Amino acid sequence: MTQWCSSDYREPRNNNVQRATIFSTPAAKTADLAAGDTEASYRSMVEQQLSGRCDRITAEISPEAPHDPEQVLVVLTADRTQLSHDVAFQVLPVTTTRALRRQADGRWLVDTTVAAGR
Repeated sequence: MTQWCSSDYREPRNNNVQRATIFSTPAAKTADLAAGDTEASYRSMVEQQLSGRCDRITAEISPEAPHDPEQVLVVLTADRTQLSHDVAFQVLPVTTTRALRRQADGRWLVDTTVAAGR
């Protein structure tokens, strides 16, 4: 969440997703890039000098969701402070539920976003 959540207009487009890929599956990377900034939204971000940072990050295994030794669902929350010209102007809550999958080598990687009821 710390890698994915922060962004800065001085970085390349979707750099936050690229930073987070060390912790994610290929499917998660593909989905996150598809949901990331478009050329137009990135251009607007640069023009307005927008950036964001997150704090108060929490991660909890969803007690209601089914889980097994190979997968758990984790609910991630954070407060994202949005900045323009390096001045904070808004704080918004961010929540996402992600599958974590155990890989063959034993590492746990973040997988795709999970919608309620899936």
